[in-house]
Amino acid sequence: MGNHVRHLTVNGSALTSGGTFHKVTIRGDATINGDLWCDRCKVFGNADVSGNIEAKSFHIFGQANIRGNVQGETIKLFGEINIRGNAIAHDFHLRGAAHVDGNVTGGTIHGYGEMKVSRDCEADMFSVKGAVEIGSTLNAERVELYLHFADSRITEIGGKTIHVKRSKTLNILHFLKRFARDSAKLVTETIEGDDIYLEHTDAKIVRGDRIIIGPGCNIGLVEYHTSFQQDEKAIVKEKRKR
Repeated sequence: MGNHVRHLTVNGSALTSGGTFHKVTIRGDATINGDLWCDRCKVFGNADVSGNIEAKSFHIFGQANIRGNVQGETIKLFGEINIRGNAIAHDFHLRGAAHVDGNVTGGTIHGYGEMKVSRDCEADMFSVKGAVEIGSTLNAERVELYLHFADSRITEIGGKTIHVKRSKTLNILHFLKRFARDSAKLVTETIEGDDIYLEHTDAKIVRGDRIIIGPGCNIGLVEYHTSFQQDEKAIVKEKRKR
């Protein structure tokens, strides 16, 4: 029997070593020492991995703490993941909180919740509703940020199409929202793109071809090439046509 035929199943609480498996299923509380390679990994509960994880599909219903890097074709998160290293995924599906100490590289990064990346985040498509913090640069062909819950902080944003809007709260949550700030905004240094639409954004510099500065924005300098529009409820200190 080859290595890939092996399965790893944890029910309850267990300490086990890593290795190569076909399917890994954790129900309960597992501590895995070393690296883990598998086709499919599902966590129902809590998993602590001391090394790296490489999986075709990695589904977390609960919490996972990974000391190394995570690489997967699909990462689906319904809960919380903490990654000390880097994360690489073709499809990163967020429903909860993802905290990454390194870089995140993805094809499509989408969903809602909280995403904190200490360094860079690079993707083809980045579409997140919630609160996003990126220590360095967010770079994607298309950036869609729907501000919700709390302020988002991203040092630099680059892309072809960049849309930043405040998310509409679902009616069912209105009685809760009385106690939460509904004034989420994006704080950033620089935004550069072709087509840019911003709401509730504080930025030092916005550069692009076609730029619309919507309500609630406070921008230091706008540099535009083709067109520029500004909402009456926005502040732009300086604008230049390039």
